[in-house]
Amino acid sequence: MRNALTYVTRRCPRNCDYCAIRDSIGLGPELTPKKWIDAFKVLKRMKVNFNLILGNEAWLLGWDIPFIFERNEVPYAIYTTAPRYLFERYRHAFIIDGAIDNFSCGIDYPYSAENLPAEDSVRKSREAWRAFKWVKEKRPDIDTQGTVTIHKKNYKYLPQLIRDLSRIRVFSGVNFIHWNKDHKYDFFPRKSQIRDLCFIPSDYDDLRRVLNETLAIKNSRLQNPEMLREPIYKLVEMGWHCAGDPYGGPTIDADGSLRVCGYRKGTHTSQFTIFDLPKKEKQWQEAVYADAMECPGCMWSYPWMYRYWKMRNEDLGSKVFIKHAGEHIETKNWSKRKNE
Repeated sequence: MRNALTYVTRRCPRNCDYCAIRDSIGLGPELTPKKWIDAFKVLKRMKVNFNLILGNEAWLLGWDIPFIFERNEVPYAIYTTAPRYLFERYRHAFIIDGAIDNFSCGIDYPYSAENLPAEDSVRKSREAWRAFKWVKEKRPDIDTQGTVTIHKKNYKYLPQLIRDLSRIRVFSGVNFIHWNKDHKYDFFPRKSQIRDLCFIPSDYDDLRRVLNETLAIKNSRLQNPEMLREPIYKLVEMGWHCAGDPYGGPTIDADGSLRVCGYRKGTHTSQFTIFDLPKKEKQWQEAVYADAMECPGCMWSYPWMYRYWKMRNEDLGSKVFIKHAGEHIETKNWSKRKNE
């Protein structure tokens, strides 16, 4: 089993904070659509089973998405924040016409909750719910996932959120709030900037209660229940480590340069590009290991699940990523993917 991660990203019209971060790390020009196709061919030659595709907003690729993904042979998830102005512009071509076979979106609050605070994450969750409902109505067969980032303000909503997603046949994954521990996580704020979102020891018992309630949900489509059984301090204090192998395959930045993982650029790995592979695979692996072993740790579900299934059952692990399989999910409910 070998997974990869790709940042396909463009400057958004709102010139958001994420765009400023991308500028600050010194990226070159983004790969052209033809170069992205070549990059995905490298992943195929490296026998990558699954490619997670992120960005400040991946759907900003616009009409290049059909061009790229009709020529991509690696199973993938492509994440969006589903802003209405983009979703309504492209949803027919991307979903109905089948340009993509996955719709994945961040979502932090349940549809059925009332009296939610008036803040940006709630607005984004509302847009995500609107998009999921449209997708499941028009293409109930399409692979879907809602990814939840747990923090102090929303953790009590988690069981309700997982029930709501499972009810409309959307898979879910859970992550925990992260911060920039050593100033080398280039997309995270410092902990001092988000203290109102971070857990403290007096929260641990109640958080465990909520996680246990979530794990007890019947017919859940939660993708990483195994991770939620980890000790609370590991979950909320970035207390896990990938042991130098985040997910087996490369992380490609928007300009084709490589990163140690989605959270860290690294000093050794960033000397390579995707087009150095697979010829320089051994040197790249050594660079990833060196950079990863300098990392103080994380609690990101993507590498955690990769490591868990690599040790437990690689064959099922591949299906967990590609088909949203799981030991607790009936086989008939696994996704059907065109590039399995």
